[in-house]
Amino acid sequence: MKFQIEKDPGVIPHILTQILDGCVNGITLSDPDLEDNPIVFANEVFEKITGYSRDDIIGKNCRFLQGKDHDQPEIEILREAIKNRRAVEVTLKNYKKNGDLFYNRLSVTPLFDNEGRLIYFLGVQYDITEQIHAQHEIERLNNSFDLRRFDYLSQQSKRGTVKR
Repeated sequence: MKFQIEKDPGVIPHILTQILDGCVNGITLSDPDLEDNPIVFANEVFEKITGYSRDDIIGKNCRFLQGKDHDQPEIEILREAIKNRRAVEVTLKNYKKNGDLFYNRLSVTPLFDNEGRLIYFLGVQYDITEQIHAQHEIERLNNSFDLRRFDYLSQQSKRGTVKR
């Protein structure tokens, strides 16, 4: 069975909305035919991740999540992929409605109709903040271990007890 997407107000019927709301990741659809490619659908998980309600989100370009953090190199990678209608995956620093930083692993995929016309961009958001914090902690501990090891070896070297 082939699922066909037609661009009209009924593109996301009630059952599809329920399916997308049941996902574990944030899901958005944006409409490239509208000015500034605004979000036209966001699932409940996207609301939970960002703290924004659908009323806050619908009709806006998702760049509002960047806050004032516009100098991320990944933003240009994302823009180029969207401009060239290519799928892309990037990690962005985004901000929740309450101002808290979160790391958003964002996958964007262009969706085309049966004639090959671009009709939407599908965005899938993964909040990887805990992974990033864990990675930073591992790096900190490794650096601390390396410093202690260096200090130990330095002390042994001064005493002449380092074996080669």
